[in-house]
Amino acid sequence: MTSAPPRPARAAGLLVLVAAATFSIAGCTPAQPTPEPSSTGESAPEETTPAPQETATGPAGDALAERDAFFATQGQPSDGSLPTPQTPEQQEFLDQQRAYVETQGGTWDEFYDGVALAVTLDACETSILNGHEIGVDTARLHIDSSPLIAEIAGGDADATQGLASIMVFGTAFVCPADAPQWEAAYTALYG
Repeated sequence: MTSAPPRPARAAGLLVLVAAATFSIAGCTPAQPTPEPSSTGESAPEETTPAPQETATGPAGDALAERDAFFATQGQPSDGSLPTPQTPEQQEFLDQQRAYVETQGGTWDEFYDGVALAVTLDACETSILNGHEIGVDTARLHIDSSPLIAEIAGGDADATQGLASIMVFGTAFVCPADAPQWEAAYTALYG
């Protein structure tokens, strides 16, 4: 049986995963269409970087803009580091989560604050990018494909469920309009 890596090693690994997830999401912006050649035989003008007014519009562009505004409002860094509480709602979530864990005989520290906030912010981002429609399949896919949950839980089903529970609880504070859908999906998945 192998033991869990020491906390600094886990934290460093977690930072790499969070950074990778941030960069992979950032690369998911819609591509600009390539102009068709003109009918006169002239070649199409060469593509240049679009000016700000030429950015993506429509549902995908709206969702990306909403996501960016959400993260700006939450005051979280985009450098891949673990988040820290920046709003009264985030602090209240962490205070209540810490109190619950400690009443159950567990311990809680700043590392767990960062993990709890990170999984919650990920869930809120998933809500935004899915048009605020979260069902059982979306929740399952989110939980099963989360590099952060996989890293922390280490394949342990109970730990995965525990992180999902913390994540869902956090949505009630960080993105409360989406919380009922996450709660219903969690109940359907875990009972």
